[in-house]
Amino acid sequence: MNFTFIKEALPQVLTAIPVTLEMALLATLAGWILGILIAVARRNKIPVVSQICAVFVSFIRGVPMVILLYVAYYALPMMIYSATGVDTTSIPAIWYAIVALSLDQAAYSSEVFRAALDSVNRGQLEAAWSVGMTTCQAMRRIVFPQALAVALPNLSGLFVGIIKGTSLAYYVGVYEITATANLLANPGLNFIEAYVITTVIYELISFICNRLFHTAETRLNRFRPKTAA
Repeated sequence: MNFTFIKEALPQVLTAIPVTLEMALLATLAGWILGILIAVARRNKIPVVSQICAVFVSFIRGVPMVILLYVAYYALPMMIYSATGVDTTSIPAIWYAIVALSLDQAAYSSEVFRAALDSVNRGQLEAAWSVGMTTCQAMRRIVFPQALAVALPNLSGLFVGIIKGTSLAYYVGVYEITATANLLANPGLNFIEAYVITTVIYELISFICNRLFHTAETRLNRFRPKTAA
């Protein structure tokens, strides 16, 4: 074990953490918003839209993440150029990675949100209507807080998974934690030391995220529906 390499490489690998977190946070935000919309559409069985969403979820869940990255990075620019004539080659690779990660997160989170929404008794929505609330008000004040309390444990797992998934962005030229460590390891073939560094960093990030989600779960437990307890 080359501890000198670890000492010299660690500060440089740490500088790549913001790139990893940027991808994870943006992909999670976009993915969860899209996931909620898909869950609502499927739960309410909106004609045509519900079927399209079901096909989307099934397709994305069946495709490996690295394939999604390749499609987003290589095929998407060609499709955009063919359809609109717009040249997208100047767009940084990180944005294609975020698109792929967002689609993956949307597919998986939509199932989490759909199950969480189903756990809330529909009678509560009807009771809200009876006191003059609109559907949007009822969903925002009554249904969504309870559904989020149910969904959060699974969402925390998805978020930690997307952090680990960002390591695959290396294949399309995004220099995040794993890519930076590999780049530093190449000259002296110090790959074992590089992977030790990345293991510790990913473990610390995951631990911190899990603690934050656990705190949020504790605060949201008061909203948990009785039927889901």
